[in-house]
Amino acid sequence: MAEQSKKRSVADRNITYCLRCYKPQDNLPVHLARVCMKTSTPDERAEELQKAKVSNREWIRKGRTWDYDQLCEILPDRPSRLSMMKELLQRGFFIKNQPDDSELATTTSTTVIAPSTKDWQKILKVAKADFLQIYGNLQRGSKVSSAEKTLYRYYCEAILVFRHHQCPGALEGLTDAEWVNRRQHSGRVVIGISSHVTSTKQTATFALTNREEAWFQLYFQKIRPENIRPEKVSNSFFLSSTGEAVHSVSQDMDRLHEMYKLPVLRSRDVRKAIEATAQMLSADNQEAIRQYLTHSTGGAQQDRMQQPQFVVDTAVLLDSLAGFTSDDDPDTPGTSVECGPPSKDFSAFLARFPVSLGGQPPNKKQRVNEGFAEDRVFYDRWRSTQYAKREEYLLSQFTHRKPSAVKVAGLIAKEGWRANHPRPEDIERLWRPARRVTIETDETIIKNVSQQTWAGLAIKNFGPQQGLGVVATQPFSKGDIVCDYHGKVITAAAGRAMMQDMHNEPGYLFFFKSGSRDMCIDAQTFPCDCHPVTDTIGRRINHSSKGPNLKPLHCVLKVDGEDRHVILFRALQDITVDTQLKFDYGVSRKSFRGEGLDLEWLDE
Repeated sequence: MAEQSKKRSVADRNITYCLRCYKPQDNLPVHLARVCMKTSTPDERAEELQKAKVSNREWIRKGRTWDYDQLCEILPDRPSRLSMMKELLQRGFFIKNQPDDSELATTTSTTVIAPSTKDWQKILKVAKADFLQIYGNLQRGSKVSSAEKTLYRYYCEAILVFRHHQCPGALEGLTDAEWVNRRQHSGRVVIGISSHVTSTKQTATFALTNREEAWFQLYFQKIRPENIRPEKVSNSFFLSSTGEAVHSVSQDMDRLHEMYKLPVLRSRDVRKAIEATAQMLSADNQEAIRQYLTHSTGGAQQDRMQQPQFVVDTAVLLDSLAGFTSDDDPDTPGTSVECGPPSKDFSAFLARFPVSLGGQPPNKKQRVNEGFAEDRVFYDRWRSTQYAKREEYLLSQFTHRKPSAVKVAGLIAKEGWRANHPRPEDIERLWRPARRVTIETDETIIKNVSQQTWAGLAIKNFGPQQGLGVVATQPFSKGDIVCDYHGKVITAAAGRAMMQDMHNEPGYLFFFKSGSRDMCIDAQTFPCDCHPVTDTIGRRINHSSKGPNLKPLHCVLKVDGEDRHVILFRALQDITVDTQLKFDYGVSRKSFRGEGLDLEWLDE
C-alpha cells in the first residue's frame, strides 16, 4: 500500500486505499458496495472500511518516513541513491539520518527541494499542445468534450499561478466584472482584483499578454457561459462545470499536474523561488517584484499597484527573469502552430472511429493499425465525446417533466450501457424544463428581485461620454428575464415632485401605469432601504432608441410575502457575452419621465 501511495502527492485530497484491490478511492464505501464487496453485507463492508482507515493512519505515521541506511541497502550506487532522495523529498516524504551532503541542497530531514524556474514552467510547456488543440477546436466551432473544457480552465488558471505568480485565493476572487473592465496598456492587458476569498479587502493586479487575453476571452465567451446555472448565483470568473465558483485553485493545479504525471508544485514555493532569483537584480527592481507578488491592503503599495505602467513594467521584468518568450513569438493566435491540427489529429481519429451512442472505443491494436499513437490520449477523448452524447440523449428523452433517478436508470439499462454514461442522479440534476413557468410565479426571479442577485451582468465604465453602463457576462436568449429596475414604488405625483427638486436634470425615476393608476419606481434615492450596500444593476442600463436589446415588462410579484409592482427587463433578442444592455426609454425622453404619453411600450 505504501508503494502505491507514493505515486500520489501527500497534499492531495483525502484518499483511502481499498485493501482488496489496492487502488486509491475517493469514496471507499461506495467503491466497496459497487465493486470489491458488492455481494457482502453492510456489516462486512463497514468492518472492511474500518480496517482501511486504520491502515491509512498507520501508513501516515510510518510509511512516509524512510531511513537513509535503508536506502543505502536498496541503492548501493551513490548517484542513484541521491536522485532517489531528492525525488522522495520533492514528493513530501521524510528521510531520517540524512548525511551532510551539499548535493542534496537541503539542511534538514524534512526540507523539500526548492523548485527551479524550469520546474514551474514545465506544466505550462507539457500541457500546452493539448491546450492549443482545444483552443483551435473552440475557435473553429468543433466539438469539445466537457473534460477538455475543464482542462482548458485548468490551464488558464495555471497561466496565472505559474507565469503571473498569482496566489490561488486571488484567482478564486476574480469576478466577471473585473474581467469586463480590463484595460489595454503598453501592449499588455491589465486586470485588477479588488478582493479575494482568503483575505478580505486585499487587491491584486497582473498584466496578460495579448495572446493570453485571447485565450481567456475564449474561455469567457465559449466555456464559462455553458457552466452558468440559473439557480446558482455566482459572478466568479472561473466556474466549475456544476455552476459553482471554483473554490480551490490549488486542487485544480494538483489535478493538472497529475494528468501529466508531474510532481505537484505549490504557488508559495514558486513565489519564493522567483524572489530568490530576483536577488541578482537592483534593489529597485527587487522591491518592484516584492510589491507585485505581495497582495496589498492599502497605503502607498496599493497606490503603486494600481498604476498600469508599474504593473506592465514589473510583469515584463518577471517574464525576463523567468525566461518566458514575448508576445511576438511564432505561436500567436491564428497561426498554424497554435490552431492547425497535426496530420493525425483527433478529427482524423473520429473519422476513422466514429462516436455513436452504443459503440465501443477502439482498442490499442486497432488504433496502432490505423497509424495512431499507442497512448490513451485519443482513446480517452473518444470516451469523453461519447459520454457527452449519451448525456445529451438522456436529457432529450425527458422534455416535459423532471425524471426520477429510477426512470433514468431504467432507460440506461434499456440501452444496454454498462459503462461510460452519466449517473442517473446527474441527469436528474442537469435537467431543465422545456418552457419557463409563469414569470410572476418563478421562484428564481422572485429571489433575484428580493436579494438583487442577478447573474451574468457587470457594470462597466464606458468613459467620460457614456459613463457607466451594463454588459452581459453570459448569453441571454430572446425572452429571458435579465434583471429588474429596482427601487421604491411611489405615486407618479410624488415622482414628479422629485423631478422638480432635481431641476429637470435626468434622474433614476421610472414612471409606469398599473391599470388606471400612475406609478413610479424611485431608483434616484440611492442606496435603497432594502439593499443599503448594493448598486442595483438595472438603474445603470443605458438608453437606445434605435438598437435596444431589452424591453421593460410590468409584473406583480409576491416578494417577501407581499405583492409588489416590479419592472422587469426582458431580452428582445439573443444577447451574447460582452454586449452592452440597452432599452428604449420611450417614444421620447419625456415618456420615460412620465410626462404625457400612455406608455404603450410597457405592454406585454
